[in-house]
Amino acid sequence: MKPKNVLLSTKQTAWEYLKNEHENPADVIPKEELDAIKKGHEAHYTALNHVRKVLETLGIPYQRVYQPYAAFDEFKDRDLIIAIGGDGTILNTAHFILDETPLLTVKSEPKSIGGLCMINYTEFEEAMKNILADKFKIEKWTRIEGKMGNKTDMALNEILIGPRYRSGAARYEIEFNGKKEAQLSSGIIISTGSGSSAWYSNIAGNEGLFQRESNELRFIATEYNAEKGYNLASGLFKPGATLKIKSLMSINGVASFDGDSNKRMYKFLTGNEIEISIAKKPLHVIKPI
Repeated sequence: MKPKNVLLSTKQTAWEYLKNEHENPADVIPKEELDAIKKGHEAHYTALNHVRKVLETLGIPYQRVYQPYAAFDEFKDRDLIIAIGGDGTILNTAHFILDETPLLTVKSEPKSIGGLCMINYTEFEEAMKNILADKFKIEKWTRIEGKMGNKTDMALNEILIGPRYRSGAARYEIEFNGKKEAQLSSGIIISTGSGSSAWYSNIAGNEGLFQRESNELRFIATEYNAEKGYNLASGLFKPGATLKIKSLMSINGVASFDGDSNKRMYKFLTGNEIEISIAKKPLHVIKPI
């Protein structure tokens, strides 16, 4: 593979965010915490500069896009996308990839969890040389699709149906396998294999991890009264199956894709419906050999 139209998708660091929001971040953040944030910023740019140098040394042209301010047009007609940051950067980047463009995920900060990152930035040069020599595999990570009226969106990790504020309650009607049931909980999570090691894994009663390429989705209601005896509190579905949820929340109900609390968090109020299924477009992720 000889990429000629590369997009480098990078994150906004916490330090950059604070500088945009506050004239003097030291006025609102304790010194010890602020020092850690600055170190994280410096670590990220050390990694980013290393990646840039490797690309330039190898003669690979690239453009940089700065998350979360990306536009779909910037992701079109690329032959390689490189996301450098942590899991949030990967989730943001995946949202803009609507085709089979391969994605290389690179962890930039040592303290970042980076569960979705295939390599650390220190491994980037070797990984790129392997890519140039066609020594890599493509993993097709299953994504989840949610249809709400004339709006359709995808998530890589999960979709949450519930209250906008966690102190609220989720009221909804769920329909699955020909059965319907009204439920009251703190929310319901529908997860992919990628998401099974994230939010899903911390929910009591989860069925454990499953592969990112597994062609299945799992759902589970959170913090409900077990005495209700719900029959659809959890489940698994394969291609061709759908999960339908109707909102019974008069205020603050939302459908959030990949934990987004802004652009990809949609109002989900009484009577609104969402139909959830396995997306037809998996994410094509590079695994260097």
